[in-house]
Amino acid sequence: MEIKIIKEPRKTLLLRITSENIILIKAPLKCSDSNIQKFLDSKKSWIEKHIAKMKMLENFAKSFDFDNLIYENAIPIMETKNIRLDYEKLSTNNKLKSIKNQYLSMFSVLKDRTIFLAQKFGFKVDKISPCSSTVKWGSYSSTGELKLNYKLIILPANLVDYVIVHELCHIRHMNHKPQFWKEVERFYPDYKKARKEMKLYSFVLKTKF
Repeated sequence: MEIKIIKEPRKTLLLRITSENIILIKAPLKCSDSNIQKFLDSKKSWIEKHIAKMKMLENFAKSFDFDNLIYENAIPIMETKNIRLDYEKLSTNNKLKSIKNQYLSMFSVLKDRTIFLAQKFGFKVDKISPCSSTVKWGSYSSTGELKLNYKLIILPANLVDYVIVHELCHIRHMNHKPQFWKEVERFYPDYKKARKEMKLYSFVLKTKF
């Protein structure tokens, strides 16, 4: 991996690995090269573990073939070429639009599940809408609108439920304070495990379609 060193007005050394697979080190202006090297050497174990995790996530992402398959609950349910008769003749952009439209057409599955869980746990939802955020799986606004990312349909059913419960709990707690997480745990006891598993699927949000 490439190592990039930036010296700037700061008191401590900082290390992080960027999404571009660059080891970035920020150091105080007067920090010597030898001290930077010692700092880097001391972080060797952490760097190796982090790189291994990044490779695992990358390999997991490659196991999904979004160009050729449509997924529901992390299982392929149809080939993209079957979305429409002229699919293979479409431009790349129009193919992506067709894939997006296919997932949007499946949004009723997410909506029905949200209504079911809301009724089961005693929540009142005024409006449920799809969204296309590249950073969020869902949101709840003070106007009473609950939004779910249409790409959520791709994830395993247990994680779909976690996201829905998470957003439902924002109806009562518009924050992420301890009271909010207690509410989430009340309806989804394994929420901590689900939060970790959600990280595996973060690449789905960034996938273009």
